[in-house]
Amino acid sequence: MKRYILPIIAMAFLAATAEAKTVTLRVDAQAAPWRTGSNPKLAFGLADARSPALLVDTALLPGITLHVTATGLTTTVTGGGSYGPEGQSDWIADRGMALFPSYYIEAKGRVAHLNELVGAFVDADGKVVGKPFLIGSAANVPVPDGAAGLSLGINDDRYSDNSGSLTVTIVIPEAKVIVE
Repeated sequence: MKRYILPIIAMAFLAATAEAKTVTLRVDAQAAPWRTGSNPKLAFGLADARSPALLVDTALLPGITLHVTATGLTTTVTGGGSYGPEGQSDWIADRGMALFPSYYIEAKGRVAHLNELVGAFVDADGKVVGKPFLIGSAANVPVPDGAAGLSLGINDDRYSDNSGSLTVTIVIPEAKVIVE
């Protein structure tokens, strides 16, 4: 009988000490946060955006919380100023502006800015699962049921004149196994 107790204890120890997985993505300044073709009820902008940056990983399990951080600079117009992942602080693009992706975001006490990093979880067909969300320079986001990927892009209405990129780091915690 002792032969079986040791592997179970070892397995529980290994699960408790598993490390998180870290993934880095580049988000182009012209990237939309989700594909509007897959989400016609979440349409925005002038339809000139590039495809979103997309993380698809089998470790995206419902209930885990991703830690997302971003660095880098983007511009909103050719020759314009450069802004970090929090976007242009003097330009609020919130739910009152239907041309921006942030129109569909419940910011919960925050305001959305032009060129801010935003995200959405999507299913295998690219349809948004749950609600899109603000990320800025850092956010913790729980993975909802039905999510197959994390879609990332910029909060803007006209993308073709944007330049630059953001480097986004996503920490995916390992699933934990509890042995009773």
